[in-house]
Amino acid sequence: MSANYTIYLGSSGKRNYQESVEHVIGRAEYILGKGYADEEVGVNSFLNKIYSKKENSSFYMGRIGVYYEAKASLELLLHSDVTTFKQDAYVGAKLRILSSEEPLSWISGYNTSCFFLPIMSDNPYLIHFLINSRNSFLGEYKRKDTYSFFLKNTLLALAGDWESLKVRSENFLNDSKMQKKDEKRIPDHEFYIALCNKDNEGMKIALEKLLEPKLAKNAVYDNNVWFDFYLQMQVLMYGKIASIHGFDLGIDSPIAPKELIEYKPLEKYEDPYDFMKEFDYSQPLENWIDFWKQKTNKANKQEKKLEKGFFSRFFNINL
Repeated sequence: MSANYTIYLGSSGKRNYQESVEHVIGRAEYILGKGYADEEVGVNSFLNKIYSKKENSSFYMGRIGVYYEAKASLELLLHSDVTTFKQDAYVGAKLRILSSEEPLSWISGYNTSCFFLPIMSDNPYLIHFLINSRNSFLGEYKRKDTYSFFLKNTLLALAGDWESLKVRSENFLNDSKMQKKDEKRIPDHEFYIALCNKDNEGMKIALEKLLEPKLAKNAVYDNNVWFDFYLQMQVLMYGKIASIHGFDLGIDSPIAPKELIEYKPLEKYEDPYDFMKEFDYSQPLENWIDFWKQKTNKANKQEKKLEKGFFSRFFNINL
């Protein structure tokens, strides 16, 4: 019997393995519709708010996206179903992007928080969207605030921008005053340099450090509540990036299974909701944000006009 998806790595929510699985199930069931879909915080309620265009539609897109993230995790935990995982990861990742209220608001936190699902989905459109976002922010190295620096490096690795990535990675590794909290990111940048050098063995050695129990837990702690209690997310994501660039690192671990690392896009990805189909990857994200703001403003104006007509007609009030 495979041990994949059964090794416990810890929980920032202080849940044990079974409690963490139950937490995933609780959110995934909003998608599965087992008595939850019509609740106030259910998918149908959120969809009604999105299609009414009267409220902050982006907020509800994001909420549905979170449910799909949980469902993607559940497909691995209960069924080891990589195909459905990729489909759900695609939906969750796309909804995170569509829920943006600012062009870069979907990029935040750890790289595994915002890039893990789009990269692991293997969806070419999402991956190219990420690559095209790499020049949207500087991501300079600031010793006391390294989040944007690490985020940019991941996008450079995905894009194959070797020259920039290598210089940035060397600068980080050579910093003698590196913050203690960032020492766990050393293997990440050793991987990046090996990737830049097309050094298959060097990449494997760097990622195997992240599979050692203590560092595996420390590096992934509080990265993504749906996955970080049983997956070494950095190894999976970097292994996937290597696979996208044509490298097979030969890594296969219960916390980083080979079946997830291999880059193998699905024949077809489905958008479960019509509004998702309206997004044009070739256009700036600002266009999508403005499009929905205009829809909301128009719907609210129409509603006020109807209210004005109602009061005028039934109460003989001139508004």
